[in-house]
Amino acid sequence: MSNRSCNCLTVVDKPRLPFRLVAFSTAIMFIQTLTFSQSVTMALDTNTISIGDQARLTITAIRSITQNQADFSWPNWKDSLPGGIELLGGFDADTTAVDLDNGDMAFAMHRTYRVTCWDSGFIAIPPVGIPFGLDTIFSNSLVLNVLLAPPGEAGKIAAAADIRETQWTWIERLWRWLPWIIGSILALGILAFIWTQWRKRERTEKIDIPEKRVPKEAAHVIALRALERIELDAIWKQGEAKKHHAITSEVLRRYLEGRFEFRALERSTEEIKQGIPNLPLLEQDREILLEILNLTDLVKFAKWSPSTDDHIRIVKRAIRFVEQTLPTSEASESNSAS
Repeated sequence: MSNRSCNCLTVVDKPRLPFRLVAFSTAIMFIQTLTFSQSVTMALDTNTISIGDQARLTITAIRSITQNQADFSWPNWKDSLPGGIELLGGFDADTTAVDLDNGDMAFAMHRTYRVTCWDSGFIAIPPVGIPFGLDTIFSNSLVLNVLLAPPGEAGKIAAAADIRETQWTWIERLWRWLPWIIGSILALGILAFIWTQWRKRERTEKIDIPEKRVPKEAAHVIALRALERIELDAIWKQGEAKKHHAITSEVLRRYLEGRFEFRALERSTEEIKQGIPNLPLLEQDREILLEILNLTDLVKFAKWSPSTDDHIRIVKRAIRFVEQTLPTSEASESNSAS
């Protein structure tokens, strides 16, 4: 009896082994796909500097557009990076669209820093960790060779060093000239005040006739009129799909500035996403706004070809967002009218 039961167990277990191997391989491939869909790299424009000289450090974070919905959270480095590298202030930020090895589209976010070091020798810059959702993606490590100034001859006083020209940034130049600018503005203001008072003494009294002021149109009125015009023109039918999505995004950004006084025209979609939690919007309204901005970015930057339904839906979703975020008085009138 025991031999038979053992043989039966062996026969039942054999078909399960290939299935488990396939399942395990599939899980490994899925984890690798999620892992390599985003990456962080770090590079220097030069590997050797003199002590106190400057170098440009560029950190690039890449994330897939289609597979990952999380965002990179850039650390707020104040004065230095790990490893003794000193930060010298501002940085340049840029975002581009790139192709991954697996054929997916991705956003590449570049941030460039001006750095220096006051210790000589080979300085190791350890990997930098950039939070991505619930995980942290680490970059490669770097080595910077910092050289000392060449010594002079023994027993002789060293001559004066050559004058080195300092490259001032526009912010540093502004701070240097700021007192002169403020003083000039104050002097012009005082002269203008004296001139105005002197002219008033020579003028005869006149009756002020109030000017008729045309009331400024509300932001939602302007936005809805523009969106209805975009929907009526339907320039995507003439092959101008990119322009169709671009002007829809611009109308929506101008509405955010007029309705909420939120500067949206000069900000990227990532920067708007970080700022909209401060706006009085419902969660569903935020989702509609981000959906529209992400879709228009795909068409403008990633050269994605939308379908006919996408052309129509992008305008209708924008109209819906404006109607759902009307001012309280306008919304009450709209509900009572409906």
